[in-house]
Amino acid sequence: MASGSGDEVVGVHAVTTVPWKVSLHGGHTGQFCDHATGTLRETIEAAIAFGYHTFGVAEHAARTEPRHLYREEIALGWDIDKIQQDFRNYAREVRKLATEYQDRITLLCGFEAEVVPADRYAEIMLGYRRDLEFDYMVASAHYVGEWFIDYEQSMFDKAVEAMAGLEPLVVAYFRGVAEMVEALRPEVVGHFDVVRKFAAPHGSIDTPATRRAVSEALEVIREHDGILDVNVGAYRKGKRAPYPAAWIVQQARELGIPFCFGDDSHGPKDVGQGIARGREYLIENGVFSITTLTREATGLGRKVISLI
Repeated sequence: MASGSGDEVVGVHAVTTVPWKVSLHGGHTGQFCDHATGTLRETIEAAIAFGYHTFGVAEHAARTEPRHLYREEIALGWDIDKIQQDFRNYAREVRKLATEYQDRITLLCGFEAEVVPADRYAEIMLGYRRDLEFDYMVASAHYVGEWFIDYEQSMFDKAVEAMAGLEPLVVAYFRGVAEMVEALRPEVVGHFDVVRKFAAPHGSIDTPATRRAVSEALEVIREHDGILDVNVGAYRKGKRAPYPAAWIVQQARELGIPFCFGDDSHGPKDVGQGIARGREYLIENGVFSITTLTREATGLGRKVISLI
């Protein structure tokens, strides 16, 4: 299989150019996130060292209610005011570094929406995008109703019990994804089927009912020109495949929905991990290109990049 790479000579050094080395979902760091490590500058340096030509930095959006604080944040003495201030600081820092590093890498300044169970979440997330002047948004669903399904096994188990089974929970999750995309119109949809993260003890998420819910969510993504994040961070969690699963990739491919890579890095050591495996995964499933975002004089653009 061809690698799609080439070499260009800069002075006496050979620099390998790999067009598909792009991530649009990553860049979480300990500077702004309790469960990540390192600084944003260190992560950008790691992205350059890995060979990314474009790196979309998408730190978690600030939550607005104390009940959504993580246990680790509470243990650290963090509160909503601190999280809000850190997010504003992040927005300033990522724009500053995008300018500083513009001759070495294209940094896209984004954030990962927190779809928490709040009546005004869409208004809040769209307000962040507008007021903090982000380039783009990654929209990810971490909740089903009041249940945080992307945190730990015991919380997921309680959600399954509360929803009277895995299938009702999964169907509700994908309906929530569709509603999220309709409300936020994000450029990128993050880890589309992360609901399978803790599902295995309860069975398969692939049932006729969940397939219908998946199809409905994918239709909404197609209608709003969303890009599906092939989230290779799943490999670091011990999964055999990234998000989304192969059967979902194939449905999305048939609908003409484009894909991008997301390393979902939570520190410099994670940057680029799994991207090459993700490329092989897409090719195995009949997908031969990814789509990246570009910064143009007239605004945000898109570019299709071959994987072969």
